[in-house]
Amino acid sequence: MHKGERLERQFPLGGKVSFSDHFPERRKLYDFVRNTLGVLLVSSRVHEVLREARVDNVEFLPVSMCDHQWNPVSEDYGVLNVLGSQEVIDMEKSKYRMDRITKKEIARLSNLVVAHERLDPNVGLFRARNMMELILMSEHVHEAFLAAGLTGFRAHPAEGFSDMFA
Repeated sequence: MHKGERLERQFPLGGKVSFSDHFPERRKLYDFVRNTLGVLLVSSRVHEVLREARVDNVEFLPVSMCDHQWNPVSEDYGVLNVLGSQEVIDMEKSKYRMDRITKKEIARLSNLVVAHERLDPNVGLFRARNMMELILMSEHVHEAFLAAGLTGFRAHPAEGFSDMFA
């Protein structure tokens, strides 16, 4: 799920996710659903807003949202898989710790500095190549999310480039 590669062919039809038993009081659905899997679990509204914003490097993998007892509560959700990546982390200026096993991926990032000269200005949502679970969005996409009134997401300004949010 964090490789930025297409998954629609191998993604199971009829997939289900449920609210966590660890949080029995959490029963409200938002457009962005926090989860322990570390994936973008989103409503179809998010996918529609991205389509309207002309973000075409994503795939929406449908799932049924279920309550704590696995009873379906919505068929209107899916995993948003962001395809591709860009080498945008300034490795000289950012503060990070590399994964001790692979030594290729950033395991912990305490200060992100974006190398804005490497950004493809035509891509509104993308993964950072050295930290594939880090998803960055353009100001254009951020404004589209806010204008649509999407719920459950947080964006943080990325250091070194005022037009990007992480």
